[in-house]
Amino acid sequence: MKKNVSMIFSALLLGLSAGGWCAGKKIVCVMDLEDKSSHSHSWQNVGTGIAEMMVTALADTKKYTLIEREKLEKVLDEQKLGASGAVTAQTAAKIGRLLGAQYIITGSVTEFGVKDSKIGVGGLDKVLPFGGGAKVSKNTARVAIDVRAIDTTSAQIVAAAKGEGSKSSAEFKGDLSIAPSFDFGKEGFDETIIGKAARKAVDDVAAELSKKFDEAGGGAVKIIKITGKQIYINSGGADGEKEGHVYGIYRMGEEMIDPDTGESLGSEETKIGTAKVVKVTPKYSVAETKAADLQKTDILK
Repeated sequence: MKKNVSMIFSALLLGLSAGGWCAGKKIVCVMDLEDKSSHSHSWQNVGTGIAEMMVTALADTKKYTLIEREKLEKVLDEQKLGASGAVTAQTAAKIGRLLGAQYIITGSVTEFGVKDSKIGVGGLDKVLPFGGGAKVSKNTARVAIDVRAIDTTSAQIVAAAKGEGSKSSAEFKGDLSIAPSFDFGKEGFDETIIGKAARKAVDDVAAELSKKFDEAGGGAVKIIKITGKQIYINSGGADGEKEGHVYGIYRMGEEMIDPDTGESLGSEETKIGTAKVVKVTPKYSVAETKAADLQKTDILK
């Protein structure tokens, strides 16, 4: 199993160095969301569908490199894990590291459904053959999602976002009410009211995450290799790295779990020294440090 995962990871790195990676962009992976909605229709794979829509929305910003869904599924299979968002931050971070992602997005779909209501049409008894007080149907779709972005190095939640979408059949010409036979990504889905509500919720989340990623900056820098007092880091000139830049070096401690909820609260960081960048190349840099007993799992901030 370990050999297969290593092969996947090596293939990913090879693909990135061959031109699939755009320097300076954050590498993001979106896991399937957990479906916590209580929809009455027979929709299948709601969490997967919303996750795929989110991948598209984030890719459309042109700011990120998105891990392909097929690569995520292979790693999940190798690790004997489901794709649902119902995983701990520590487990999600581990999956992200295996994929070479800086951030992994998990979460849940909290609402996903269509409500049918009857609207009275009083006063139309003179023009309608069935008399006054008639009822007409109106379908209203509502979708709500709640996600968090986890730094794969520290397993800490660095951003959270919520999105909501609500659409009514009264807003559109023609019959755009939902048919349960419509699947995510299939022709016709985007023109249904549930499809439009889902797109609104996803776009809201993508915009909020993008804003918070921009505010957070480049995030933690990782160590590629250690040679004596020199360390090679995955930040280069294409990422805005400069000679003379001084980083703090941090070591992650034991994962902290909330005793009441069982939720991962991340890991405590301990500063063990500093490092100064002395050489910059387009894709990586070299820094010097006086810190002792460095480990490749240490991070720079």
